[in-house]
Amino acid sequence: MPPSLSTTTTAAAFAASTSSALLYSYSLVLLLLLSIHSSSASSKHWKQWSCDQLTPNLCELQVESGSVVIQSIPVHYWRYSRVKESNEPPVTAATTTTNSSSISHSIIALHGGPGWPHSYLLPLKQLACRGDTAEVIFYDQAGCGKSVPSTTTNASTTTTTSSFQDQYPHLLDPAYYSEIELPTLIDHWKLHRYHVLGHSWGTILAQMFALNYNINQHSTKHTTATKNNNNNDDDDNDKRGKLHSNQKVGGAGGGLQSLILSGPISNAKAYISAQWDAHDTNNLASLPPFIQYRIHALEDAAAYDTPEYKAIEGVLSTFFTMRTNPVPDCFEESVVGVNEGIYVGMQGASEFTISGVLGDLDLTPRLHELTIPVLLTHGKFDTMRPSTVKAIQDQIPISERVMFPHSGHVSMIDDAGLMNDVVASFIHRVEEGGDIGGERNNEVVGVVVGEAAVATDSTVAKSTTLCRHSWSWIKVVIAFLAGFLIGELKIGRRRTRDGYTSV
Repeated sequence: MPPSLSTTTTAAAFAASTSSALLYSYSLVLLLLLSIHSSSASSKHWKQWSCDQLTPNLCELQVESGSVVIQSIPVHYWRYSRVKESNEPPVTAATTTTNSSSISHSIIALHGGPGWPHSYLLPLKQLACRGDTAEVIFYDQAGCGKSVPSTTTNASTTTTTSSFQDQYPHLLDPAYYSEIELPTLIDHWKLHRYHVLGHSWGTILAQMFALNYNINQHSTKHTTATKNNNNNDDDDNDKRGKLHSNQKVGGAGGGLQSLILSGPISNAKAYISAQWDAHDTNNLASLPPFIQYRIHALEDAAAYDTPEYKAIEGVLSTFFTMRTNPVPDCFEESVVGVNEGIYVGMQGASEFTISGVLGDLDLTPRLHELTIPVLLTHGKFDTMRPSTVKAIQDQIPISERVMFPHSGHVSMIDDAGLMNDVVASFIHRVEEGGDIGGERNNEVVGVVVGEAAVATDSTVAKSTTLCRHSWSWIKVVIAFLAGFLIGELKIGRRRTRDGYTSV
């Protein structure tokens, strides 16, 4: 064969072998990329956040559930407590016992609505992980969620206001919830020492319980002690802001130890008025003029069921009610169990107005009768505006107020970690006889603590994402190098076989 022909043939063979090796290398890279894509595709099947995901520092919890029939309706409850480590000593100061462990005291959580089941409050179960809070109790108030009449299977089967007025008129009576249902449950649980945490409508229920039932049944001794202390103490700050030894309800004293009121309301008209206060920058008055005009026009016409009003309300809820959207699972569970008949009958047809049984509510003149420590919390963007909450605080002898920086009305979801920290700190100080009072400006503290927590979570998330992406690229590079090396070996063999020598 002529040299030129031999060289051409060898070069052609080399080119073919090189193309084959490169093709092989690229195929390996392509296969690896496809595998990475398919593995990451599983993360695209995301459906919804869970409330456990957004609740920092959850521990392993156990739950005891049950029900009590009250006026023909089974009221269901859930008691959360921390699973104790095998080497942990039992709580020796306990006076109440669950099926699994002794407890020192309890937090009873009262959901809002009215008629909204407890599920959206579940981030508060983290309080059961704290050393001095052994138990958190949730229950669905009669008529909603799991606590429906035995003749129905779901709260939504009897949703009209008239049906409840006819069949269960007591479900539209606030006094039933505060003076019959809650005391009955407390007796059933055999609680000796407890704190009551109410949210929204639950704060009305908590105030009424403390004012109308608890003062007469449990706190006579404490009321006398506080009055004596106030008569002998001229220092207003001490009267309002410090738990002296004779004011303390903790220690050997039993019964209600404190109130935690989240997104509180004591005066219905003041609540509505504050939402339209032009001096406030985070309320309905801060909306564009046309939106304000349409809201007023639709509410004046009572057009709550129109598509326009529902569309506006849906958007406003993401501004002022709950800012965590898409909504997490526990909130959605509450939505499914809402009883519209109770809600509309007591609150009215909209979250942003009150026209039902609670329309003329005003507990403010009686708030000075509260002699236990009270924590008031609200979100920066809450429907319960700072001016409204401050007016409540001004009437309560021993109280403090905290505003959460990222929250709408549902702070236990929007600021889950910070709210649990604030509530746990308050309860600890109540139990230990520490200082209570004033405005703990958590708009500032919350920004520092909250953003630090968010930054930490964000850093972890970014770090995880970065690691995942870095590892993906490392795998691509490894595959490319492996393919290239295999290709080079194949080319080397072909060169040797064909007698090709590079120059």
